[in-house]
Amino acid sequence: MEEKINELKDMLLVFFNNPNCRGKKYRYREIKKEMCSKRGFKPDMLVMALDELQTEGYIYLDARKELYRSFPHELGFVQGEISLNKHGEGFITTESKKYKVRPNDLKDSLDGDIVILRPTNKIEHGHIIAKVDKIIKRKDGLVIVEVGCKDGEMILKPFNVKLDHPIIINGMAMKPLVEGDRLLVKIDKLFSGKYYAGVIKSLGHKDDPDADLKLIAVENNITIDFTDEALREAQALPTVVRPEDKKNRLDLTKKLIFTIDGEKTKDRDDAISLEINEKGNYVLGVHISDVTHYIHPGMQLWDEAISRGTSVYMVNTVIPQFPHIISNGICSLNPNVERLCLSCIMEISPEGKILNYDFEDTVINSRKAMTYEDVNKLLEDGEFVEGYEEFYDNLVLMQGLSKKLDVEKKRRGYVDFGNNDIEIEVDENGNPLEFRQRVQRTAEGIIENFMLLAGECYANYMILPSPLRVHEKPDEEDVEEAFNLLGRSGLKVKTSHDVVNGKVIQQILAQFKNAEERNVVANIMLRSMKLAKYDVQNLGHFGLGLPKYGHFTSPIRRAADLLAHHNLKQQRDNRFNIKLVDAAYDDMEKICRHITKKERNADQAERDANHFEMIRYMSEHIGEKFEATVTYVNSRGIYIKTSDGIDGKILAEDLEGDKFFYDDATASYRGKKSKIKIRIGTRLTLTAIDTKKEYRTVNFGLDEEDFMKLVMKKRGA
Repeated sequence: MEEKINELKDMLLVFFNNPNCRGKKYRYREIKKEMCSKRGFKPDMLVMALDELQTEGYIYLDARKELYRSFPHELGFVQGEISLNKHGEGFITTESKKYKVRPNDLKDSLDGDIVILRPTNKIEHGHIIAKVDKIIKRKDGLVIVEVGCKDGEMILKPFNVKLDHPIIINGMAMKPLVEGDRLLVKIDKLFSGKYYAGVIKSLGHKDDPDADLKLIAVENNITIDFTDEALREAQALPTVVRPEDKKNRLDLTKKLIFTIDGEKTKDRDDAISLEINEKGNYVLGVHISDVTHYIHPGMQLWDEAISRGTSVYMVNTVIPQFPHIISNGICSLNPNVERLCLSCIMEISPEGKILNYDFEDTVINSRKAMTYEDVNKLLEDGEFVEGYEEFYDNLVLMQGLSKKLDVEKKRRGYVDFGNNDIEIEVDENGNPLEFRQRVQRTAEGIIENFMLLAGECYANYMILPSPLRVHEKPDEEDVEEAFNLLGRSGLKVKTSHDVVNGKVIQQILAQFKNAEERNVVANIMLRSMKLAKYDVQNLGHFGLGLPKYGHFTSPIRRAADLLAHHNLKQQRDNRFNIKLVDAAYDDMEKICRHITKKERNADQAERDANHFEMIRYMSEHIGEKFEATVTYVNSRGIYIKTSDGIDGKILAEDLEGDKFFYDDATASYRGKKSKIKIRIGTRLTLTAIDTKKEYRTVNFGLDEEDFMKLVMKKRGA
């Protein structure tokens, strides 16, 4: 049947694109007469073929007039998958253009839906403003709703999207619900101005413990529970390395090998070793848990890992890629037990250049589960740390190599934008006590540098289609726009003509010696960068300054690394049928798109969870004052970060002492009488006003007393 439908689709394309009738509109009965009566196709096949061609963007259906025609490119129409940001704005990027849809013009489209856009003549920050003409295909139609009450009647309020039409569920399902209950429902087509939805599952009540973290996970399309079959497979795995598992493996159990992780880490998937060989070169071993020895294609655990794409870390919880019995058990490189590894063993010159490398199936016995905190005390602070005596010389050797690798990174154009990760300290009940910016110190730098080397070796080794970690060069106009914004904000930067160059961006960031100011500039520059992603094609890695790179070192928590291990073994052991390479390439392309999307979902969930904790914390500190720096401004408000890392927003009406208005020319909010400018980089003393749990925002204000301090500071200047 599929062959017949494809044949029919080809005929339909010829029919619609007849050069003598191009743009002509046809009623369904006309098409049916041509394809069914004259050519013998069945009506149900015609319906399927027309739906597929519409989804693929070849034809257009004007539903109001029930007329089909070839897709109206000449009218500027665009079809694609729409992505929504947290402000409810939609975006579609084609090969040549970028489109933005404002929330009121989405026509009920959801993240991931296939839609048709009607572009307008307006352009905003490089995006053509467009309106959704219609939704062609729902991605999944999943919407989170919260039960509310309006005029004495129970209603369902969409929680994570803006919809122009109400959602209705079965009366029996509605009956036991109370105000504040949350549900995941599935909508499809509109009937009589309403969406009749099916209930997928209950998400509990908004006041339930952990309800908000569950909600964040579901909002970001993250699967929480494992299937029964996956759990049965996990329970059936061995809990110790068996004699038969060690056959044909390089025995490294006598080597000085250890792990370095955070204090709370349970899933240790990488261990390291370092020696000097007889030629005076470093021999670096990066030993990665051999997950693919236990889990492989055909298993439910494999399918679920690829589907999840990554583990998700929200505050002090984790939604793992594998059940904890695996990630914290047989596949975790716990100390003083044998574990199976796929080891990248590299010979590195005294200057820090890779001379050669190999990938070996190994068995190791980690001598110690070190922590970043202890290693930093030892190497940076010179403190004695009990239990580290036998490792001190080896750690110093690693520190020396890591410093050389830092020099090599800078030479090739590695761009260090700093770290925006937040650490949240909680009490015994899980309530947030303190927020602080995570800082990369010596121990963290050692692990990062060694893992980067292993990823570089993996990428250079692979010939078979495999996921690469790519970061394309930014567009020159985006970088220049960032420079322009910095300039309008009073943060002048000296640039060369070659702005799309890692070394040039290094030099720009180096112009700002003040750490706070540098972070502000780095964040603005980051906005001009493209997002890193997974791709089967090698597009290079701009941020790392590497021509080729891939993720290899975390198969417990990243599907890309799991695939990397599997494909590497297939290639190394000549187990791949080269005749299937084209199909494998196509499959890997789809997988790369999928795991990139899942990674971005996870990143957003982690940010949302952090903001939720910030709201919980700030709810107890309303009315208190905080030192903060302006990180961004636009017509919607002023965005700030407090000195302890809490993100917030100021509205113009909450600036006391003067009437402030947004001035695009200076990218600032300017006082009408005082001429005070509040712009990117401005330091302020602010008062916490309120929190908006539903929007995950903290609102601050500038009171009159602190406004006068700004005035006095200006006069003093």
